Amino acid sequence: MKLKNQKSASNTKKVIIVGSAGSPSVAVDILKIEEKLNIPVVVVIHFTSSAIPTFAQHIHSETGHDVTIVDGLTILEPGIYLPEGGKDLVFVNEETVTVIDEQTSKESVHPSISALFKSLRKVANPDFTIIVLGGLGNDGAEYVKELKAKGVKFVIEKTPKFPYLPDNIARQLGERYERYEIERIRELIKTINIQNSSEKARKIENHTEGGDGN
Repeated sequence: MKLKNQKSASNTKKVIIVGSAGSPSVAVDILKIEEKLNIPVVVVIHFTSSAIPTFAQHIHSETGHDVTIVDGLTILEPGIYLPEGGKDLVFVNEETVTVIDEQTSKESVHPSISALFKSLRKVANPDFTIIVLGGLGNDGAEYVKELKAKGVKFVIEKTPKFPYLPDNIARQLGERYERYEIERIRELIKTINIQNSSEKARKIENHTEGGDGN
């Protein structure tokens, strides 16, 4: 399991998974795409601070993906990202994340989906897909309409064990989201992963061809 990150994954599609009660096992399940990740996946699920390292190890063991516990400025590359226990993960720019403490975020639940979404507003674009799993409360709901207006795609778990969080977010989105079963969410992540790999290959090919012509 990787705990620090140096390489950049700029100009790539990014997946964000959020949730609360009942969603950790679902998050692991949808990440079992049976191929190497070509995209960054940020996971923000309400957890007690002491449980984050165990959850990170569990994700790695079950999926084989690299997992980074973010404890400071971290440049995103392909792999999975969790915030340090008791901290809130936020975007610094489209390619960099960090964590802030509860005194800074002033949120009551950690890791906070609201703090994440608030930071995402300045960098949101159609390269982001947010997957909302089951849970309690309405954490993050106040920001989703603005993120959707900037092109972010929202996918909501169709039959979660705890529907309150996804239903509250769906209510803010109106009809501008998709509701998928777990299997279809997993296929979506796999599709995004493949598309991103193909786009990167095309960019490299075009860059190489352009270089040969100079």
